[in-house]
Amino acid sequence: MRLIPIGITEKNGEFPLLAKASDFSTNHYDGIQVRKRRDGKPVLVMKSRNDAPLPWMVEYGFSQIYFKSFDEAIKFCSSRGMQLVKEQME
Repeated sequence: MRLIPIGITEKNGEFPLLAKASDFSTNHYDGIQVRKRRDGKPVLVMKSRNDAPLPWMVEYGFSQIYFKSFDEAIKFCSSRGMQLVKEQME
């Protein structure tokens, strides 16, 4: 298992605006969305490239939570105040 440090932030603690979700893709997961916690630290919503019973993952700090659907992952994020980084929306 390879850990990707997503705790790297700007000096003021905000997530770098130039970073895209796809920048964090791995051999096993595609980065789908960048969100941020209430304290400005990054949150990633990722989807497995393989068939998996829980293909969606929300990763923040050293925590990873898995879900059956994108909607479940987004509801989890919303319930914990993890907001979509608007600058990343296309």
